[in-house]
Amino acid sequence: MRITGRETGKGSANLPVYVVLGLMILFITLLAFLVSGGMQLKMVILILGIIATAICFFNTEMALYLIIFAMLFSPEFSFGGEIAEGRSLVLRVEDIIILVTFFSWVLKTALYEGVGLIIRTPLNRPIKIYVLVSLVTTLLGTIFGKVNLASGLLYVFKYMEYFLVFFMFANNITDRDQVRRFVIAALIVALFTALYAFIQIPLGARVTAPFEGQNGEPNTLGGYLILIISVLAGLWTVYQDKRLRLILVCFIGLLFVPFLFTLSRSSYLAAIPMFITLFIFSDKKLLLSFLLFVFILATPFLLPEKVKGRINETFIPDPGFDKTEVIGDVGFDSSTSERIYSFKYAMNKWRQHPLFGWGVTGVGLIDSTYFRLLAEMGLLGLLSFLYLIGVIGLYLYAAYRESQDLLVKGLALGMIAGTAALLGHSVGAASFIIVRIMEPYWFFMACVISLRQLEQAASPAYER
Repeated sequence: MRITGRETGKGSANLPVYVVLGLMILFITLLAFLVSGGMQLKMVILILGIIATAICFFNTEMALYLIIFAMLFSPEFSFGGEIAEGRSLVLRVEDIIILVTFFSWVLKTALYEGVGLIIRTPLNRPIKIYVLVSLVTTLLGTIFGKVNLASGLLYVFKYMEYFLVFFMFANNITDRDQVRRFVIAALIVALFTALYAFIQIPLGARVTAPFEGQNGEPNTLGGYLILIISVLAGLWTVYQDKRLRLILVCFIGLLFVPFLFTLSRSSYLAAIPMFITLFIFSDKKLLLSFLLFVFILATPFLLPEKVKGRINETFIPDPGFDKTEVIGDVGFDSSTSERIYSFKYAMNKWRQHPLFGWGVTGVGLIDSTYFRLLAEMGLLGLLSFLYLIGVIGLYLYAAYRESQDLLVKGLALGMIAGTAALLGHSVGAASFIIVRIMEPYWFFMACVISLRQLEQAASPAYER
């Protein structure tokens, strides 16, 4: 058996399939034995890697489905002890699948003529700049003794892993039905995630996503849910089919309940720019105004007491906490005070190295995208991030306004709202470097861009 190229039929290779598979298995074996941990962990990684290798090599689309389901349902394995201040690195099953899928794609590009490694999109340049700035600032931090080289580069890779997701999906999407199937799969994942969260509500603790460790990360789940709600709201806004709109409304309602019980104030904050964005760009301003009016009226009666208490306690200082932050005449609870303190700490660090920052992992944990970027990557890092977000926003807006395909319009509007939501969420969370938020985000971006490129290539005969 010999390999004949991608499903597109472009190019061919003279190497037998067993040679290519042997190279991939060698890669997985090296990965498994480079990971810190016992033999049992290494064997688990090896077996998972071999299975993923077989799947992604013979059926790339199936490998992409595996990535979609692994985004939220992916167990974690320890990658070793603490490798940076307040940080330890973990390896997830999804990381293995992504690495294997990417490595198989690299092999295909090397073996076949006409198979490109990175598809050309409007986001390539800002992504390259952002990645380059991340690497340069981290390497500078290493040179000046602020960052451990291994930990810094490992975290840079973890931060950039979601770009691999973007390019893998963008490279392998070939038709509209494929995107529709991928989106349905992603929504199924969201449904099961919500059901998992529902099970936790009667237990009294803050709900979290599966496989989040002992303490969980409710803030991460809140950011993920508000992203999915944004996408659903975008689809609801553009589609006219009453049955579909009813399904979408019920879906949003189903996700909104666990969203509330994350008790994540950053996530509550994110809902405000999401709604404002939908209101500005949607053609259904009257209906959205009515829904907002009803929600405001019903809130005092329907909002759970735990949620109201969580919001109110923000402005009630803890009696036994000696680092309470006060702005004007308003004091804050311990959690908010610690965040404000970390923001001040980040600004102090940034002033010492304003242009390049201290490098990734150079300043410890800071729960804010903006303050962490300034402290870790300096002004260059923040500007490169804002440039990336600006290009994303302009592209999504153009796709929403110009596309004749309702699926493109709905996903584009949903991602405009989702981007705005995550920018709000980023005030109190490092949302744009959290893998469980960013992988779905960049998956949906790949869907929008691929659909739009397919539409433009087929214009004016593109089928709605």
